[in-house]
Amino acid sequence: MNDGAPKKKRTWLWIVIGVFLFFIVVAIGGIIFTVSLVRQNMTITDMSASDAEQEFEAVRAKFAGQQPFIQMIDGRPQYVADSATKPPSTTPLKAMYVMAWDDDEQKLATFSLPFWVLRMKSGPIRLSSYSQGWDDRGVSFRIEDLERHGPGLVLDAHERTEGRVIIWAE
Repeated sequence: MNDGAPKKKRTWLWIVIGVFLFFIVVAIGGIIFTVSLVRQNMTITDMSASDAEQEFEAVRAKFAGQQPFIQMIDGRPQYVADSATKPPSTTPLKAMYVMAWDDDEQKLATFSLPFWVLRMKSGPIRLSSYSQGWDDRGVSFRIEDLERHGPGLVLDAHERTEGRVIIWAE
């Protein structure tokens, strides 16, 4: 009665669709995770320049007498010379913080990033500022360099016309 050949089932099509949907769900989850991490760790506050300066000085006071890991010399970022001869720190780092002041908008932005997220990055972290001309060379450092440096200031840059940025690790 059945003269024709049986139809082949297309199971491969369902497998491809399933894998595609799996990757879409993972991508959406990654985006949601990233947005929530940024929203949770970033604050932007309207304040006066004197209040912002007090915030910066409070951070500097935590690390009194310590040179930043990267210093601004003649408007260019450069590594501290004694960091290679200094013994490695034994204190584990938990987070890296960034505080930035914008003179034009009178806003202070603070951002913290857990160190476990930074450790996931392969390769160096690159700091650059096109408006300051740092992109010619830029400056980059590895997470291992920061861990060897230990808790303290990473960068303290102050531009009179634009604002100030301070980065530190704890």
